[in-house]
Parts: sequence; structure tokens; C-alpha cells
Amino acid sequence: QFDQYPEEISMKLENILDDTVLFETSSYDKSLAGQTKYERIPIYSKERGDQTYCFTIEDSYGDGLCCSQGDGSYELHIGDAVEGQPLLSGSIFNKKEVWLIEVPSSSSPTATFQPQDEDDDGDDDGDDGDDYYDDDDTSGNTLPWWCYIWSC
Repeated sequence: QFDQYPEEISMKLENILDDTVLFETSSYDKSLAGQTKYERIPIYSKERGDQTYCFTIEDSYGDGLCCSQGDGSYELHIGDAVEGQPLLSGSIFNKKEVWLIEVPSSSSPTATFQPQDEDDDGDDDGDDGDDYYDDDDTSGNTLPWWCYIWSC
């Protein structure tokens, strides 16, 4: 569920083994304030072997999804149906949260929170200087679905 400022929220899901961007949005429409938005995101099948993904959610204002501007939150579920426990979830953060998601071919997926220094490039401007992502998506692969969910 979004807080009162969905236009401040951006997300990215990237396969870090081959730099393929599977999902990216730079902001959401203001009309989604306080609403729930469901996104379906394709990922590689287990037949391709072990895969590792990086999920990043950012708030351009730096106040996360909760609580001074509404009670927003996010969840990421794996599979075709929205049921059971989410693989990862969050709501209270400042500028961004980053998760490392490992999808082994022989066991269940895991998500590990990656702590972020809000200004880790040393120049005190609030920008961490992270140029890690390559924004070109040249995958062309047919992928099964992974379900990303905004909900409370």
C-alpha cells in the first residue's frame, strides 16, 4: 500500500548474474495515494540454474512508506498466487532499501536485507554515489512470473 506520496517511490529488480533489469519504475501516479498496487514481474526459471537478484525500493523524499505520510508497506511473494508468507517486506526506511534474493535451483528462495548508508560516498550530499546498475535490458528471455505486491 502506498503512503500519501506514491510519486516519490521507485523500484528495481535486477538479475545481478547477467545485469538484466527485470522490472523498473521511476515513480507512480499521485492518484494511487493510500491505494494498493499489484505488479507481476517475470524472472528466470530454475532450469537456468541458481540465480541472484537485487531488489531496490527508493523514496526520493527520504521518508519511506510509513508512517508520517500514511501507513504504506510493500511485500514480495514468489509464485503465481498471492498467498502465504512474503519472501520479503518492509515499510519503515529512509531513502532506500536493498535486498539480495537468491533463487537456488534445488531449494527455496531466500532474501537478505542489505543495510544502506544514506550517504556512503563521503561528500555529505545525501547521494550515495551508487552507479552499480546498468539500465539496459537486453534479456529477450521467456520467463515465469514472480508476483510483487503492495499491501498492508
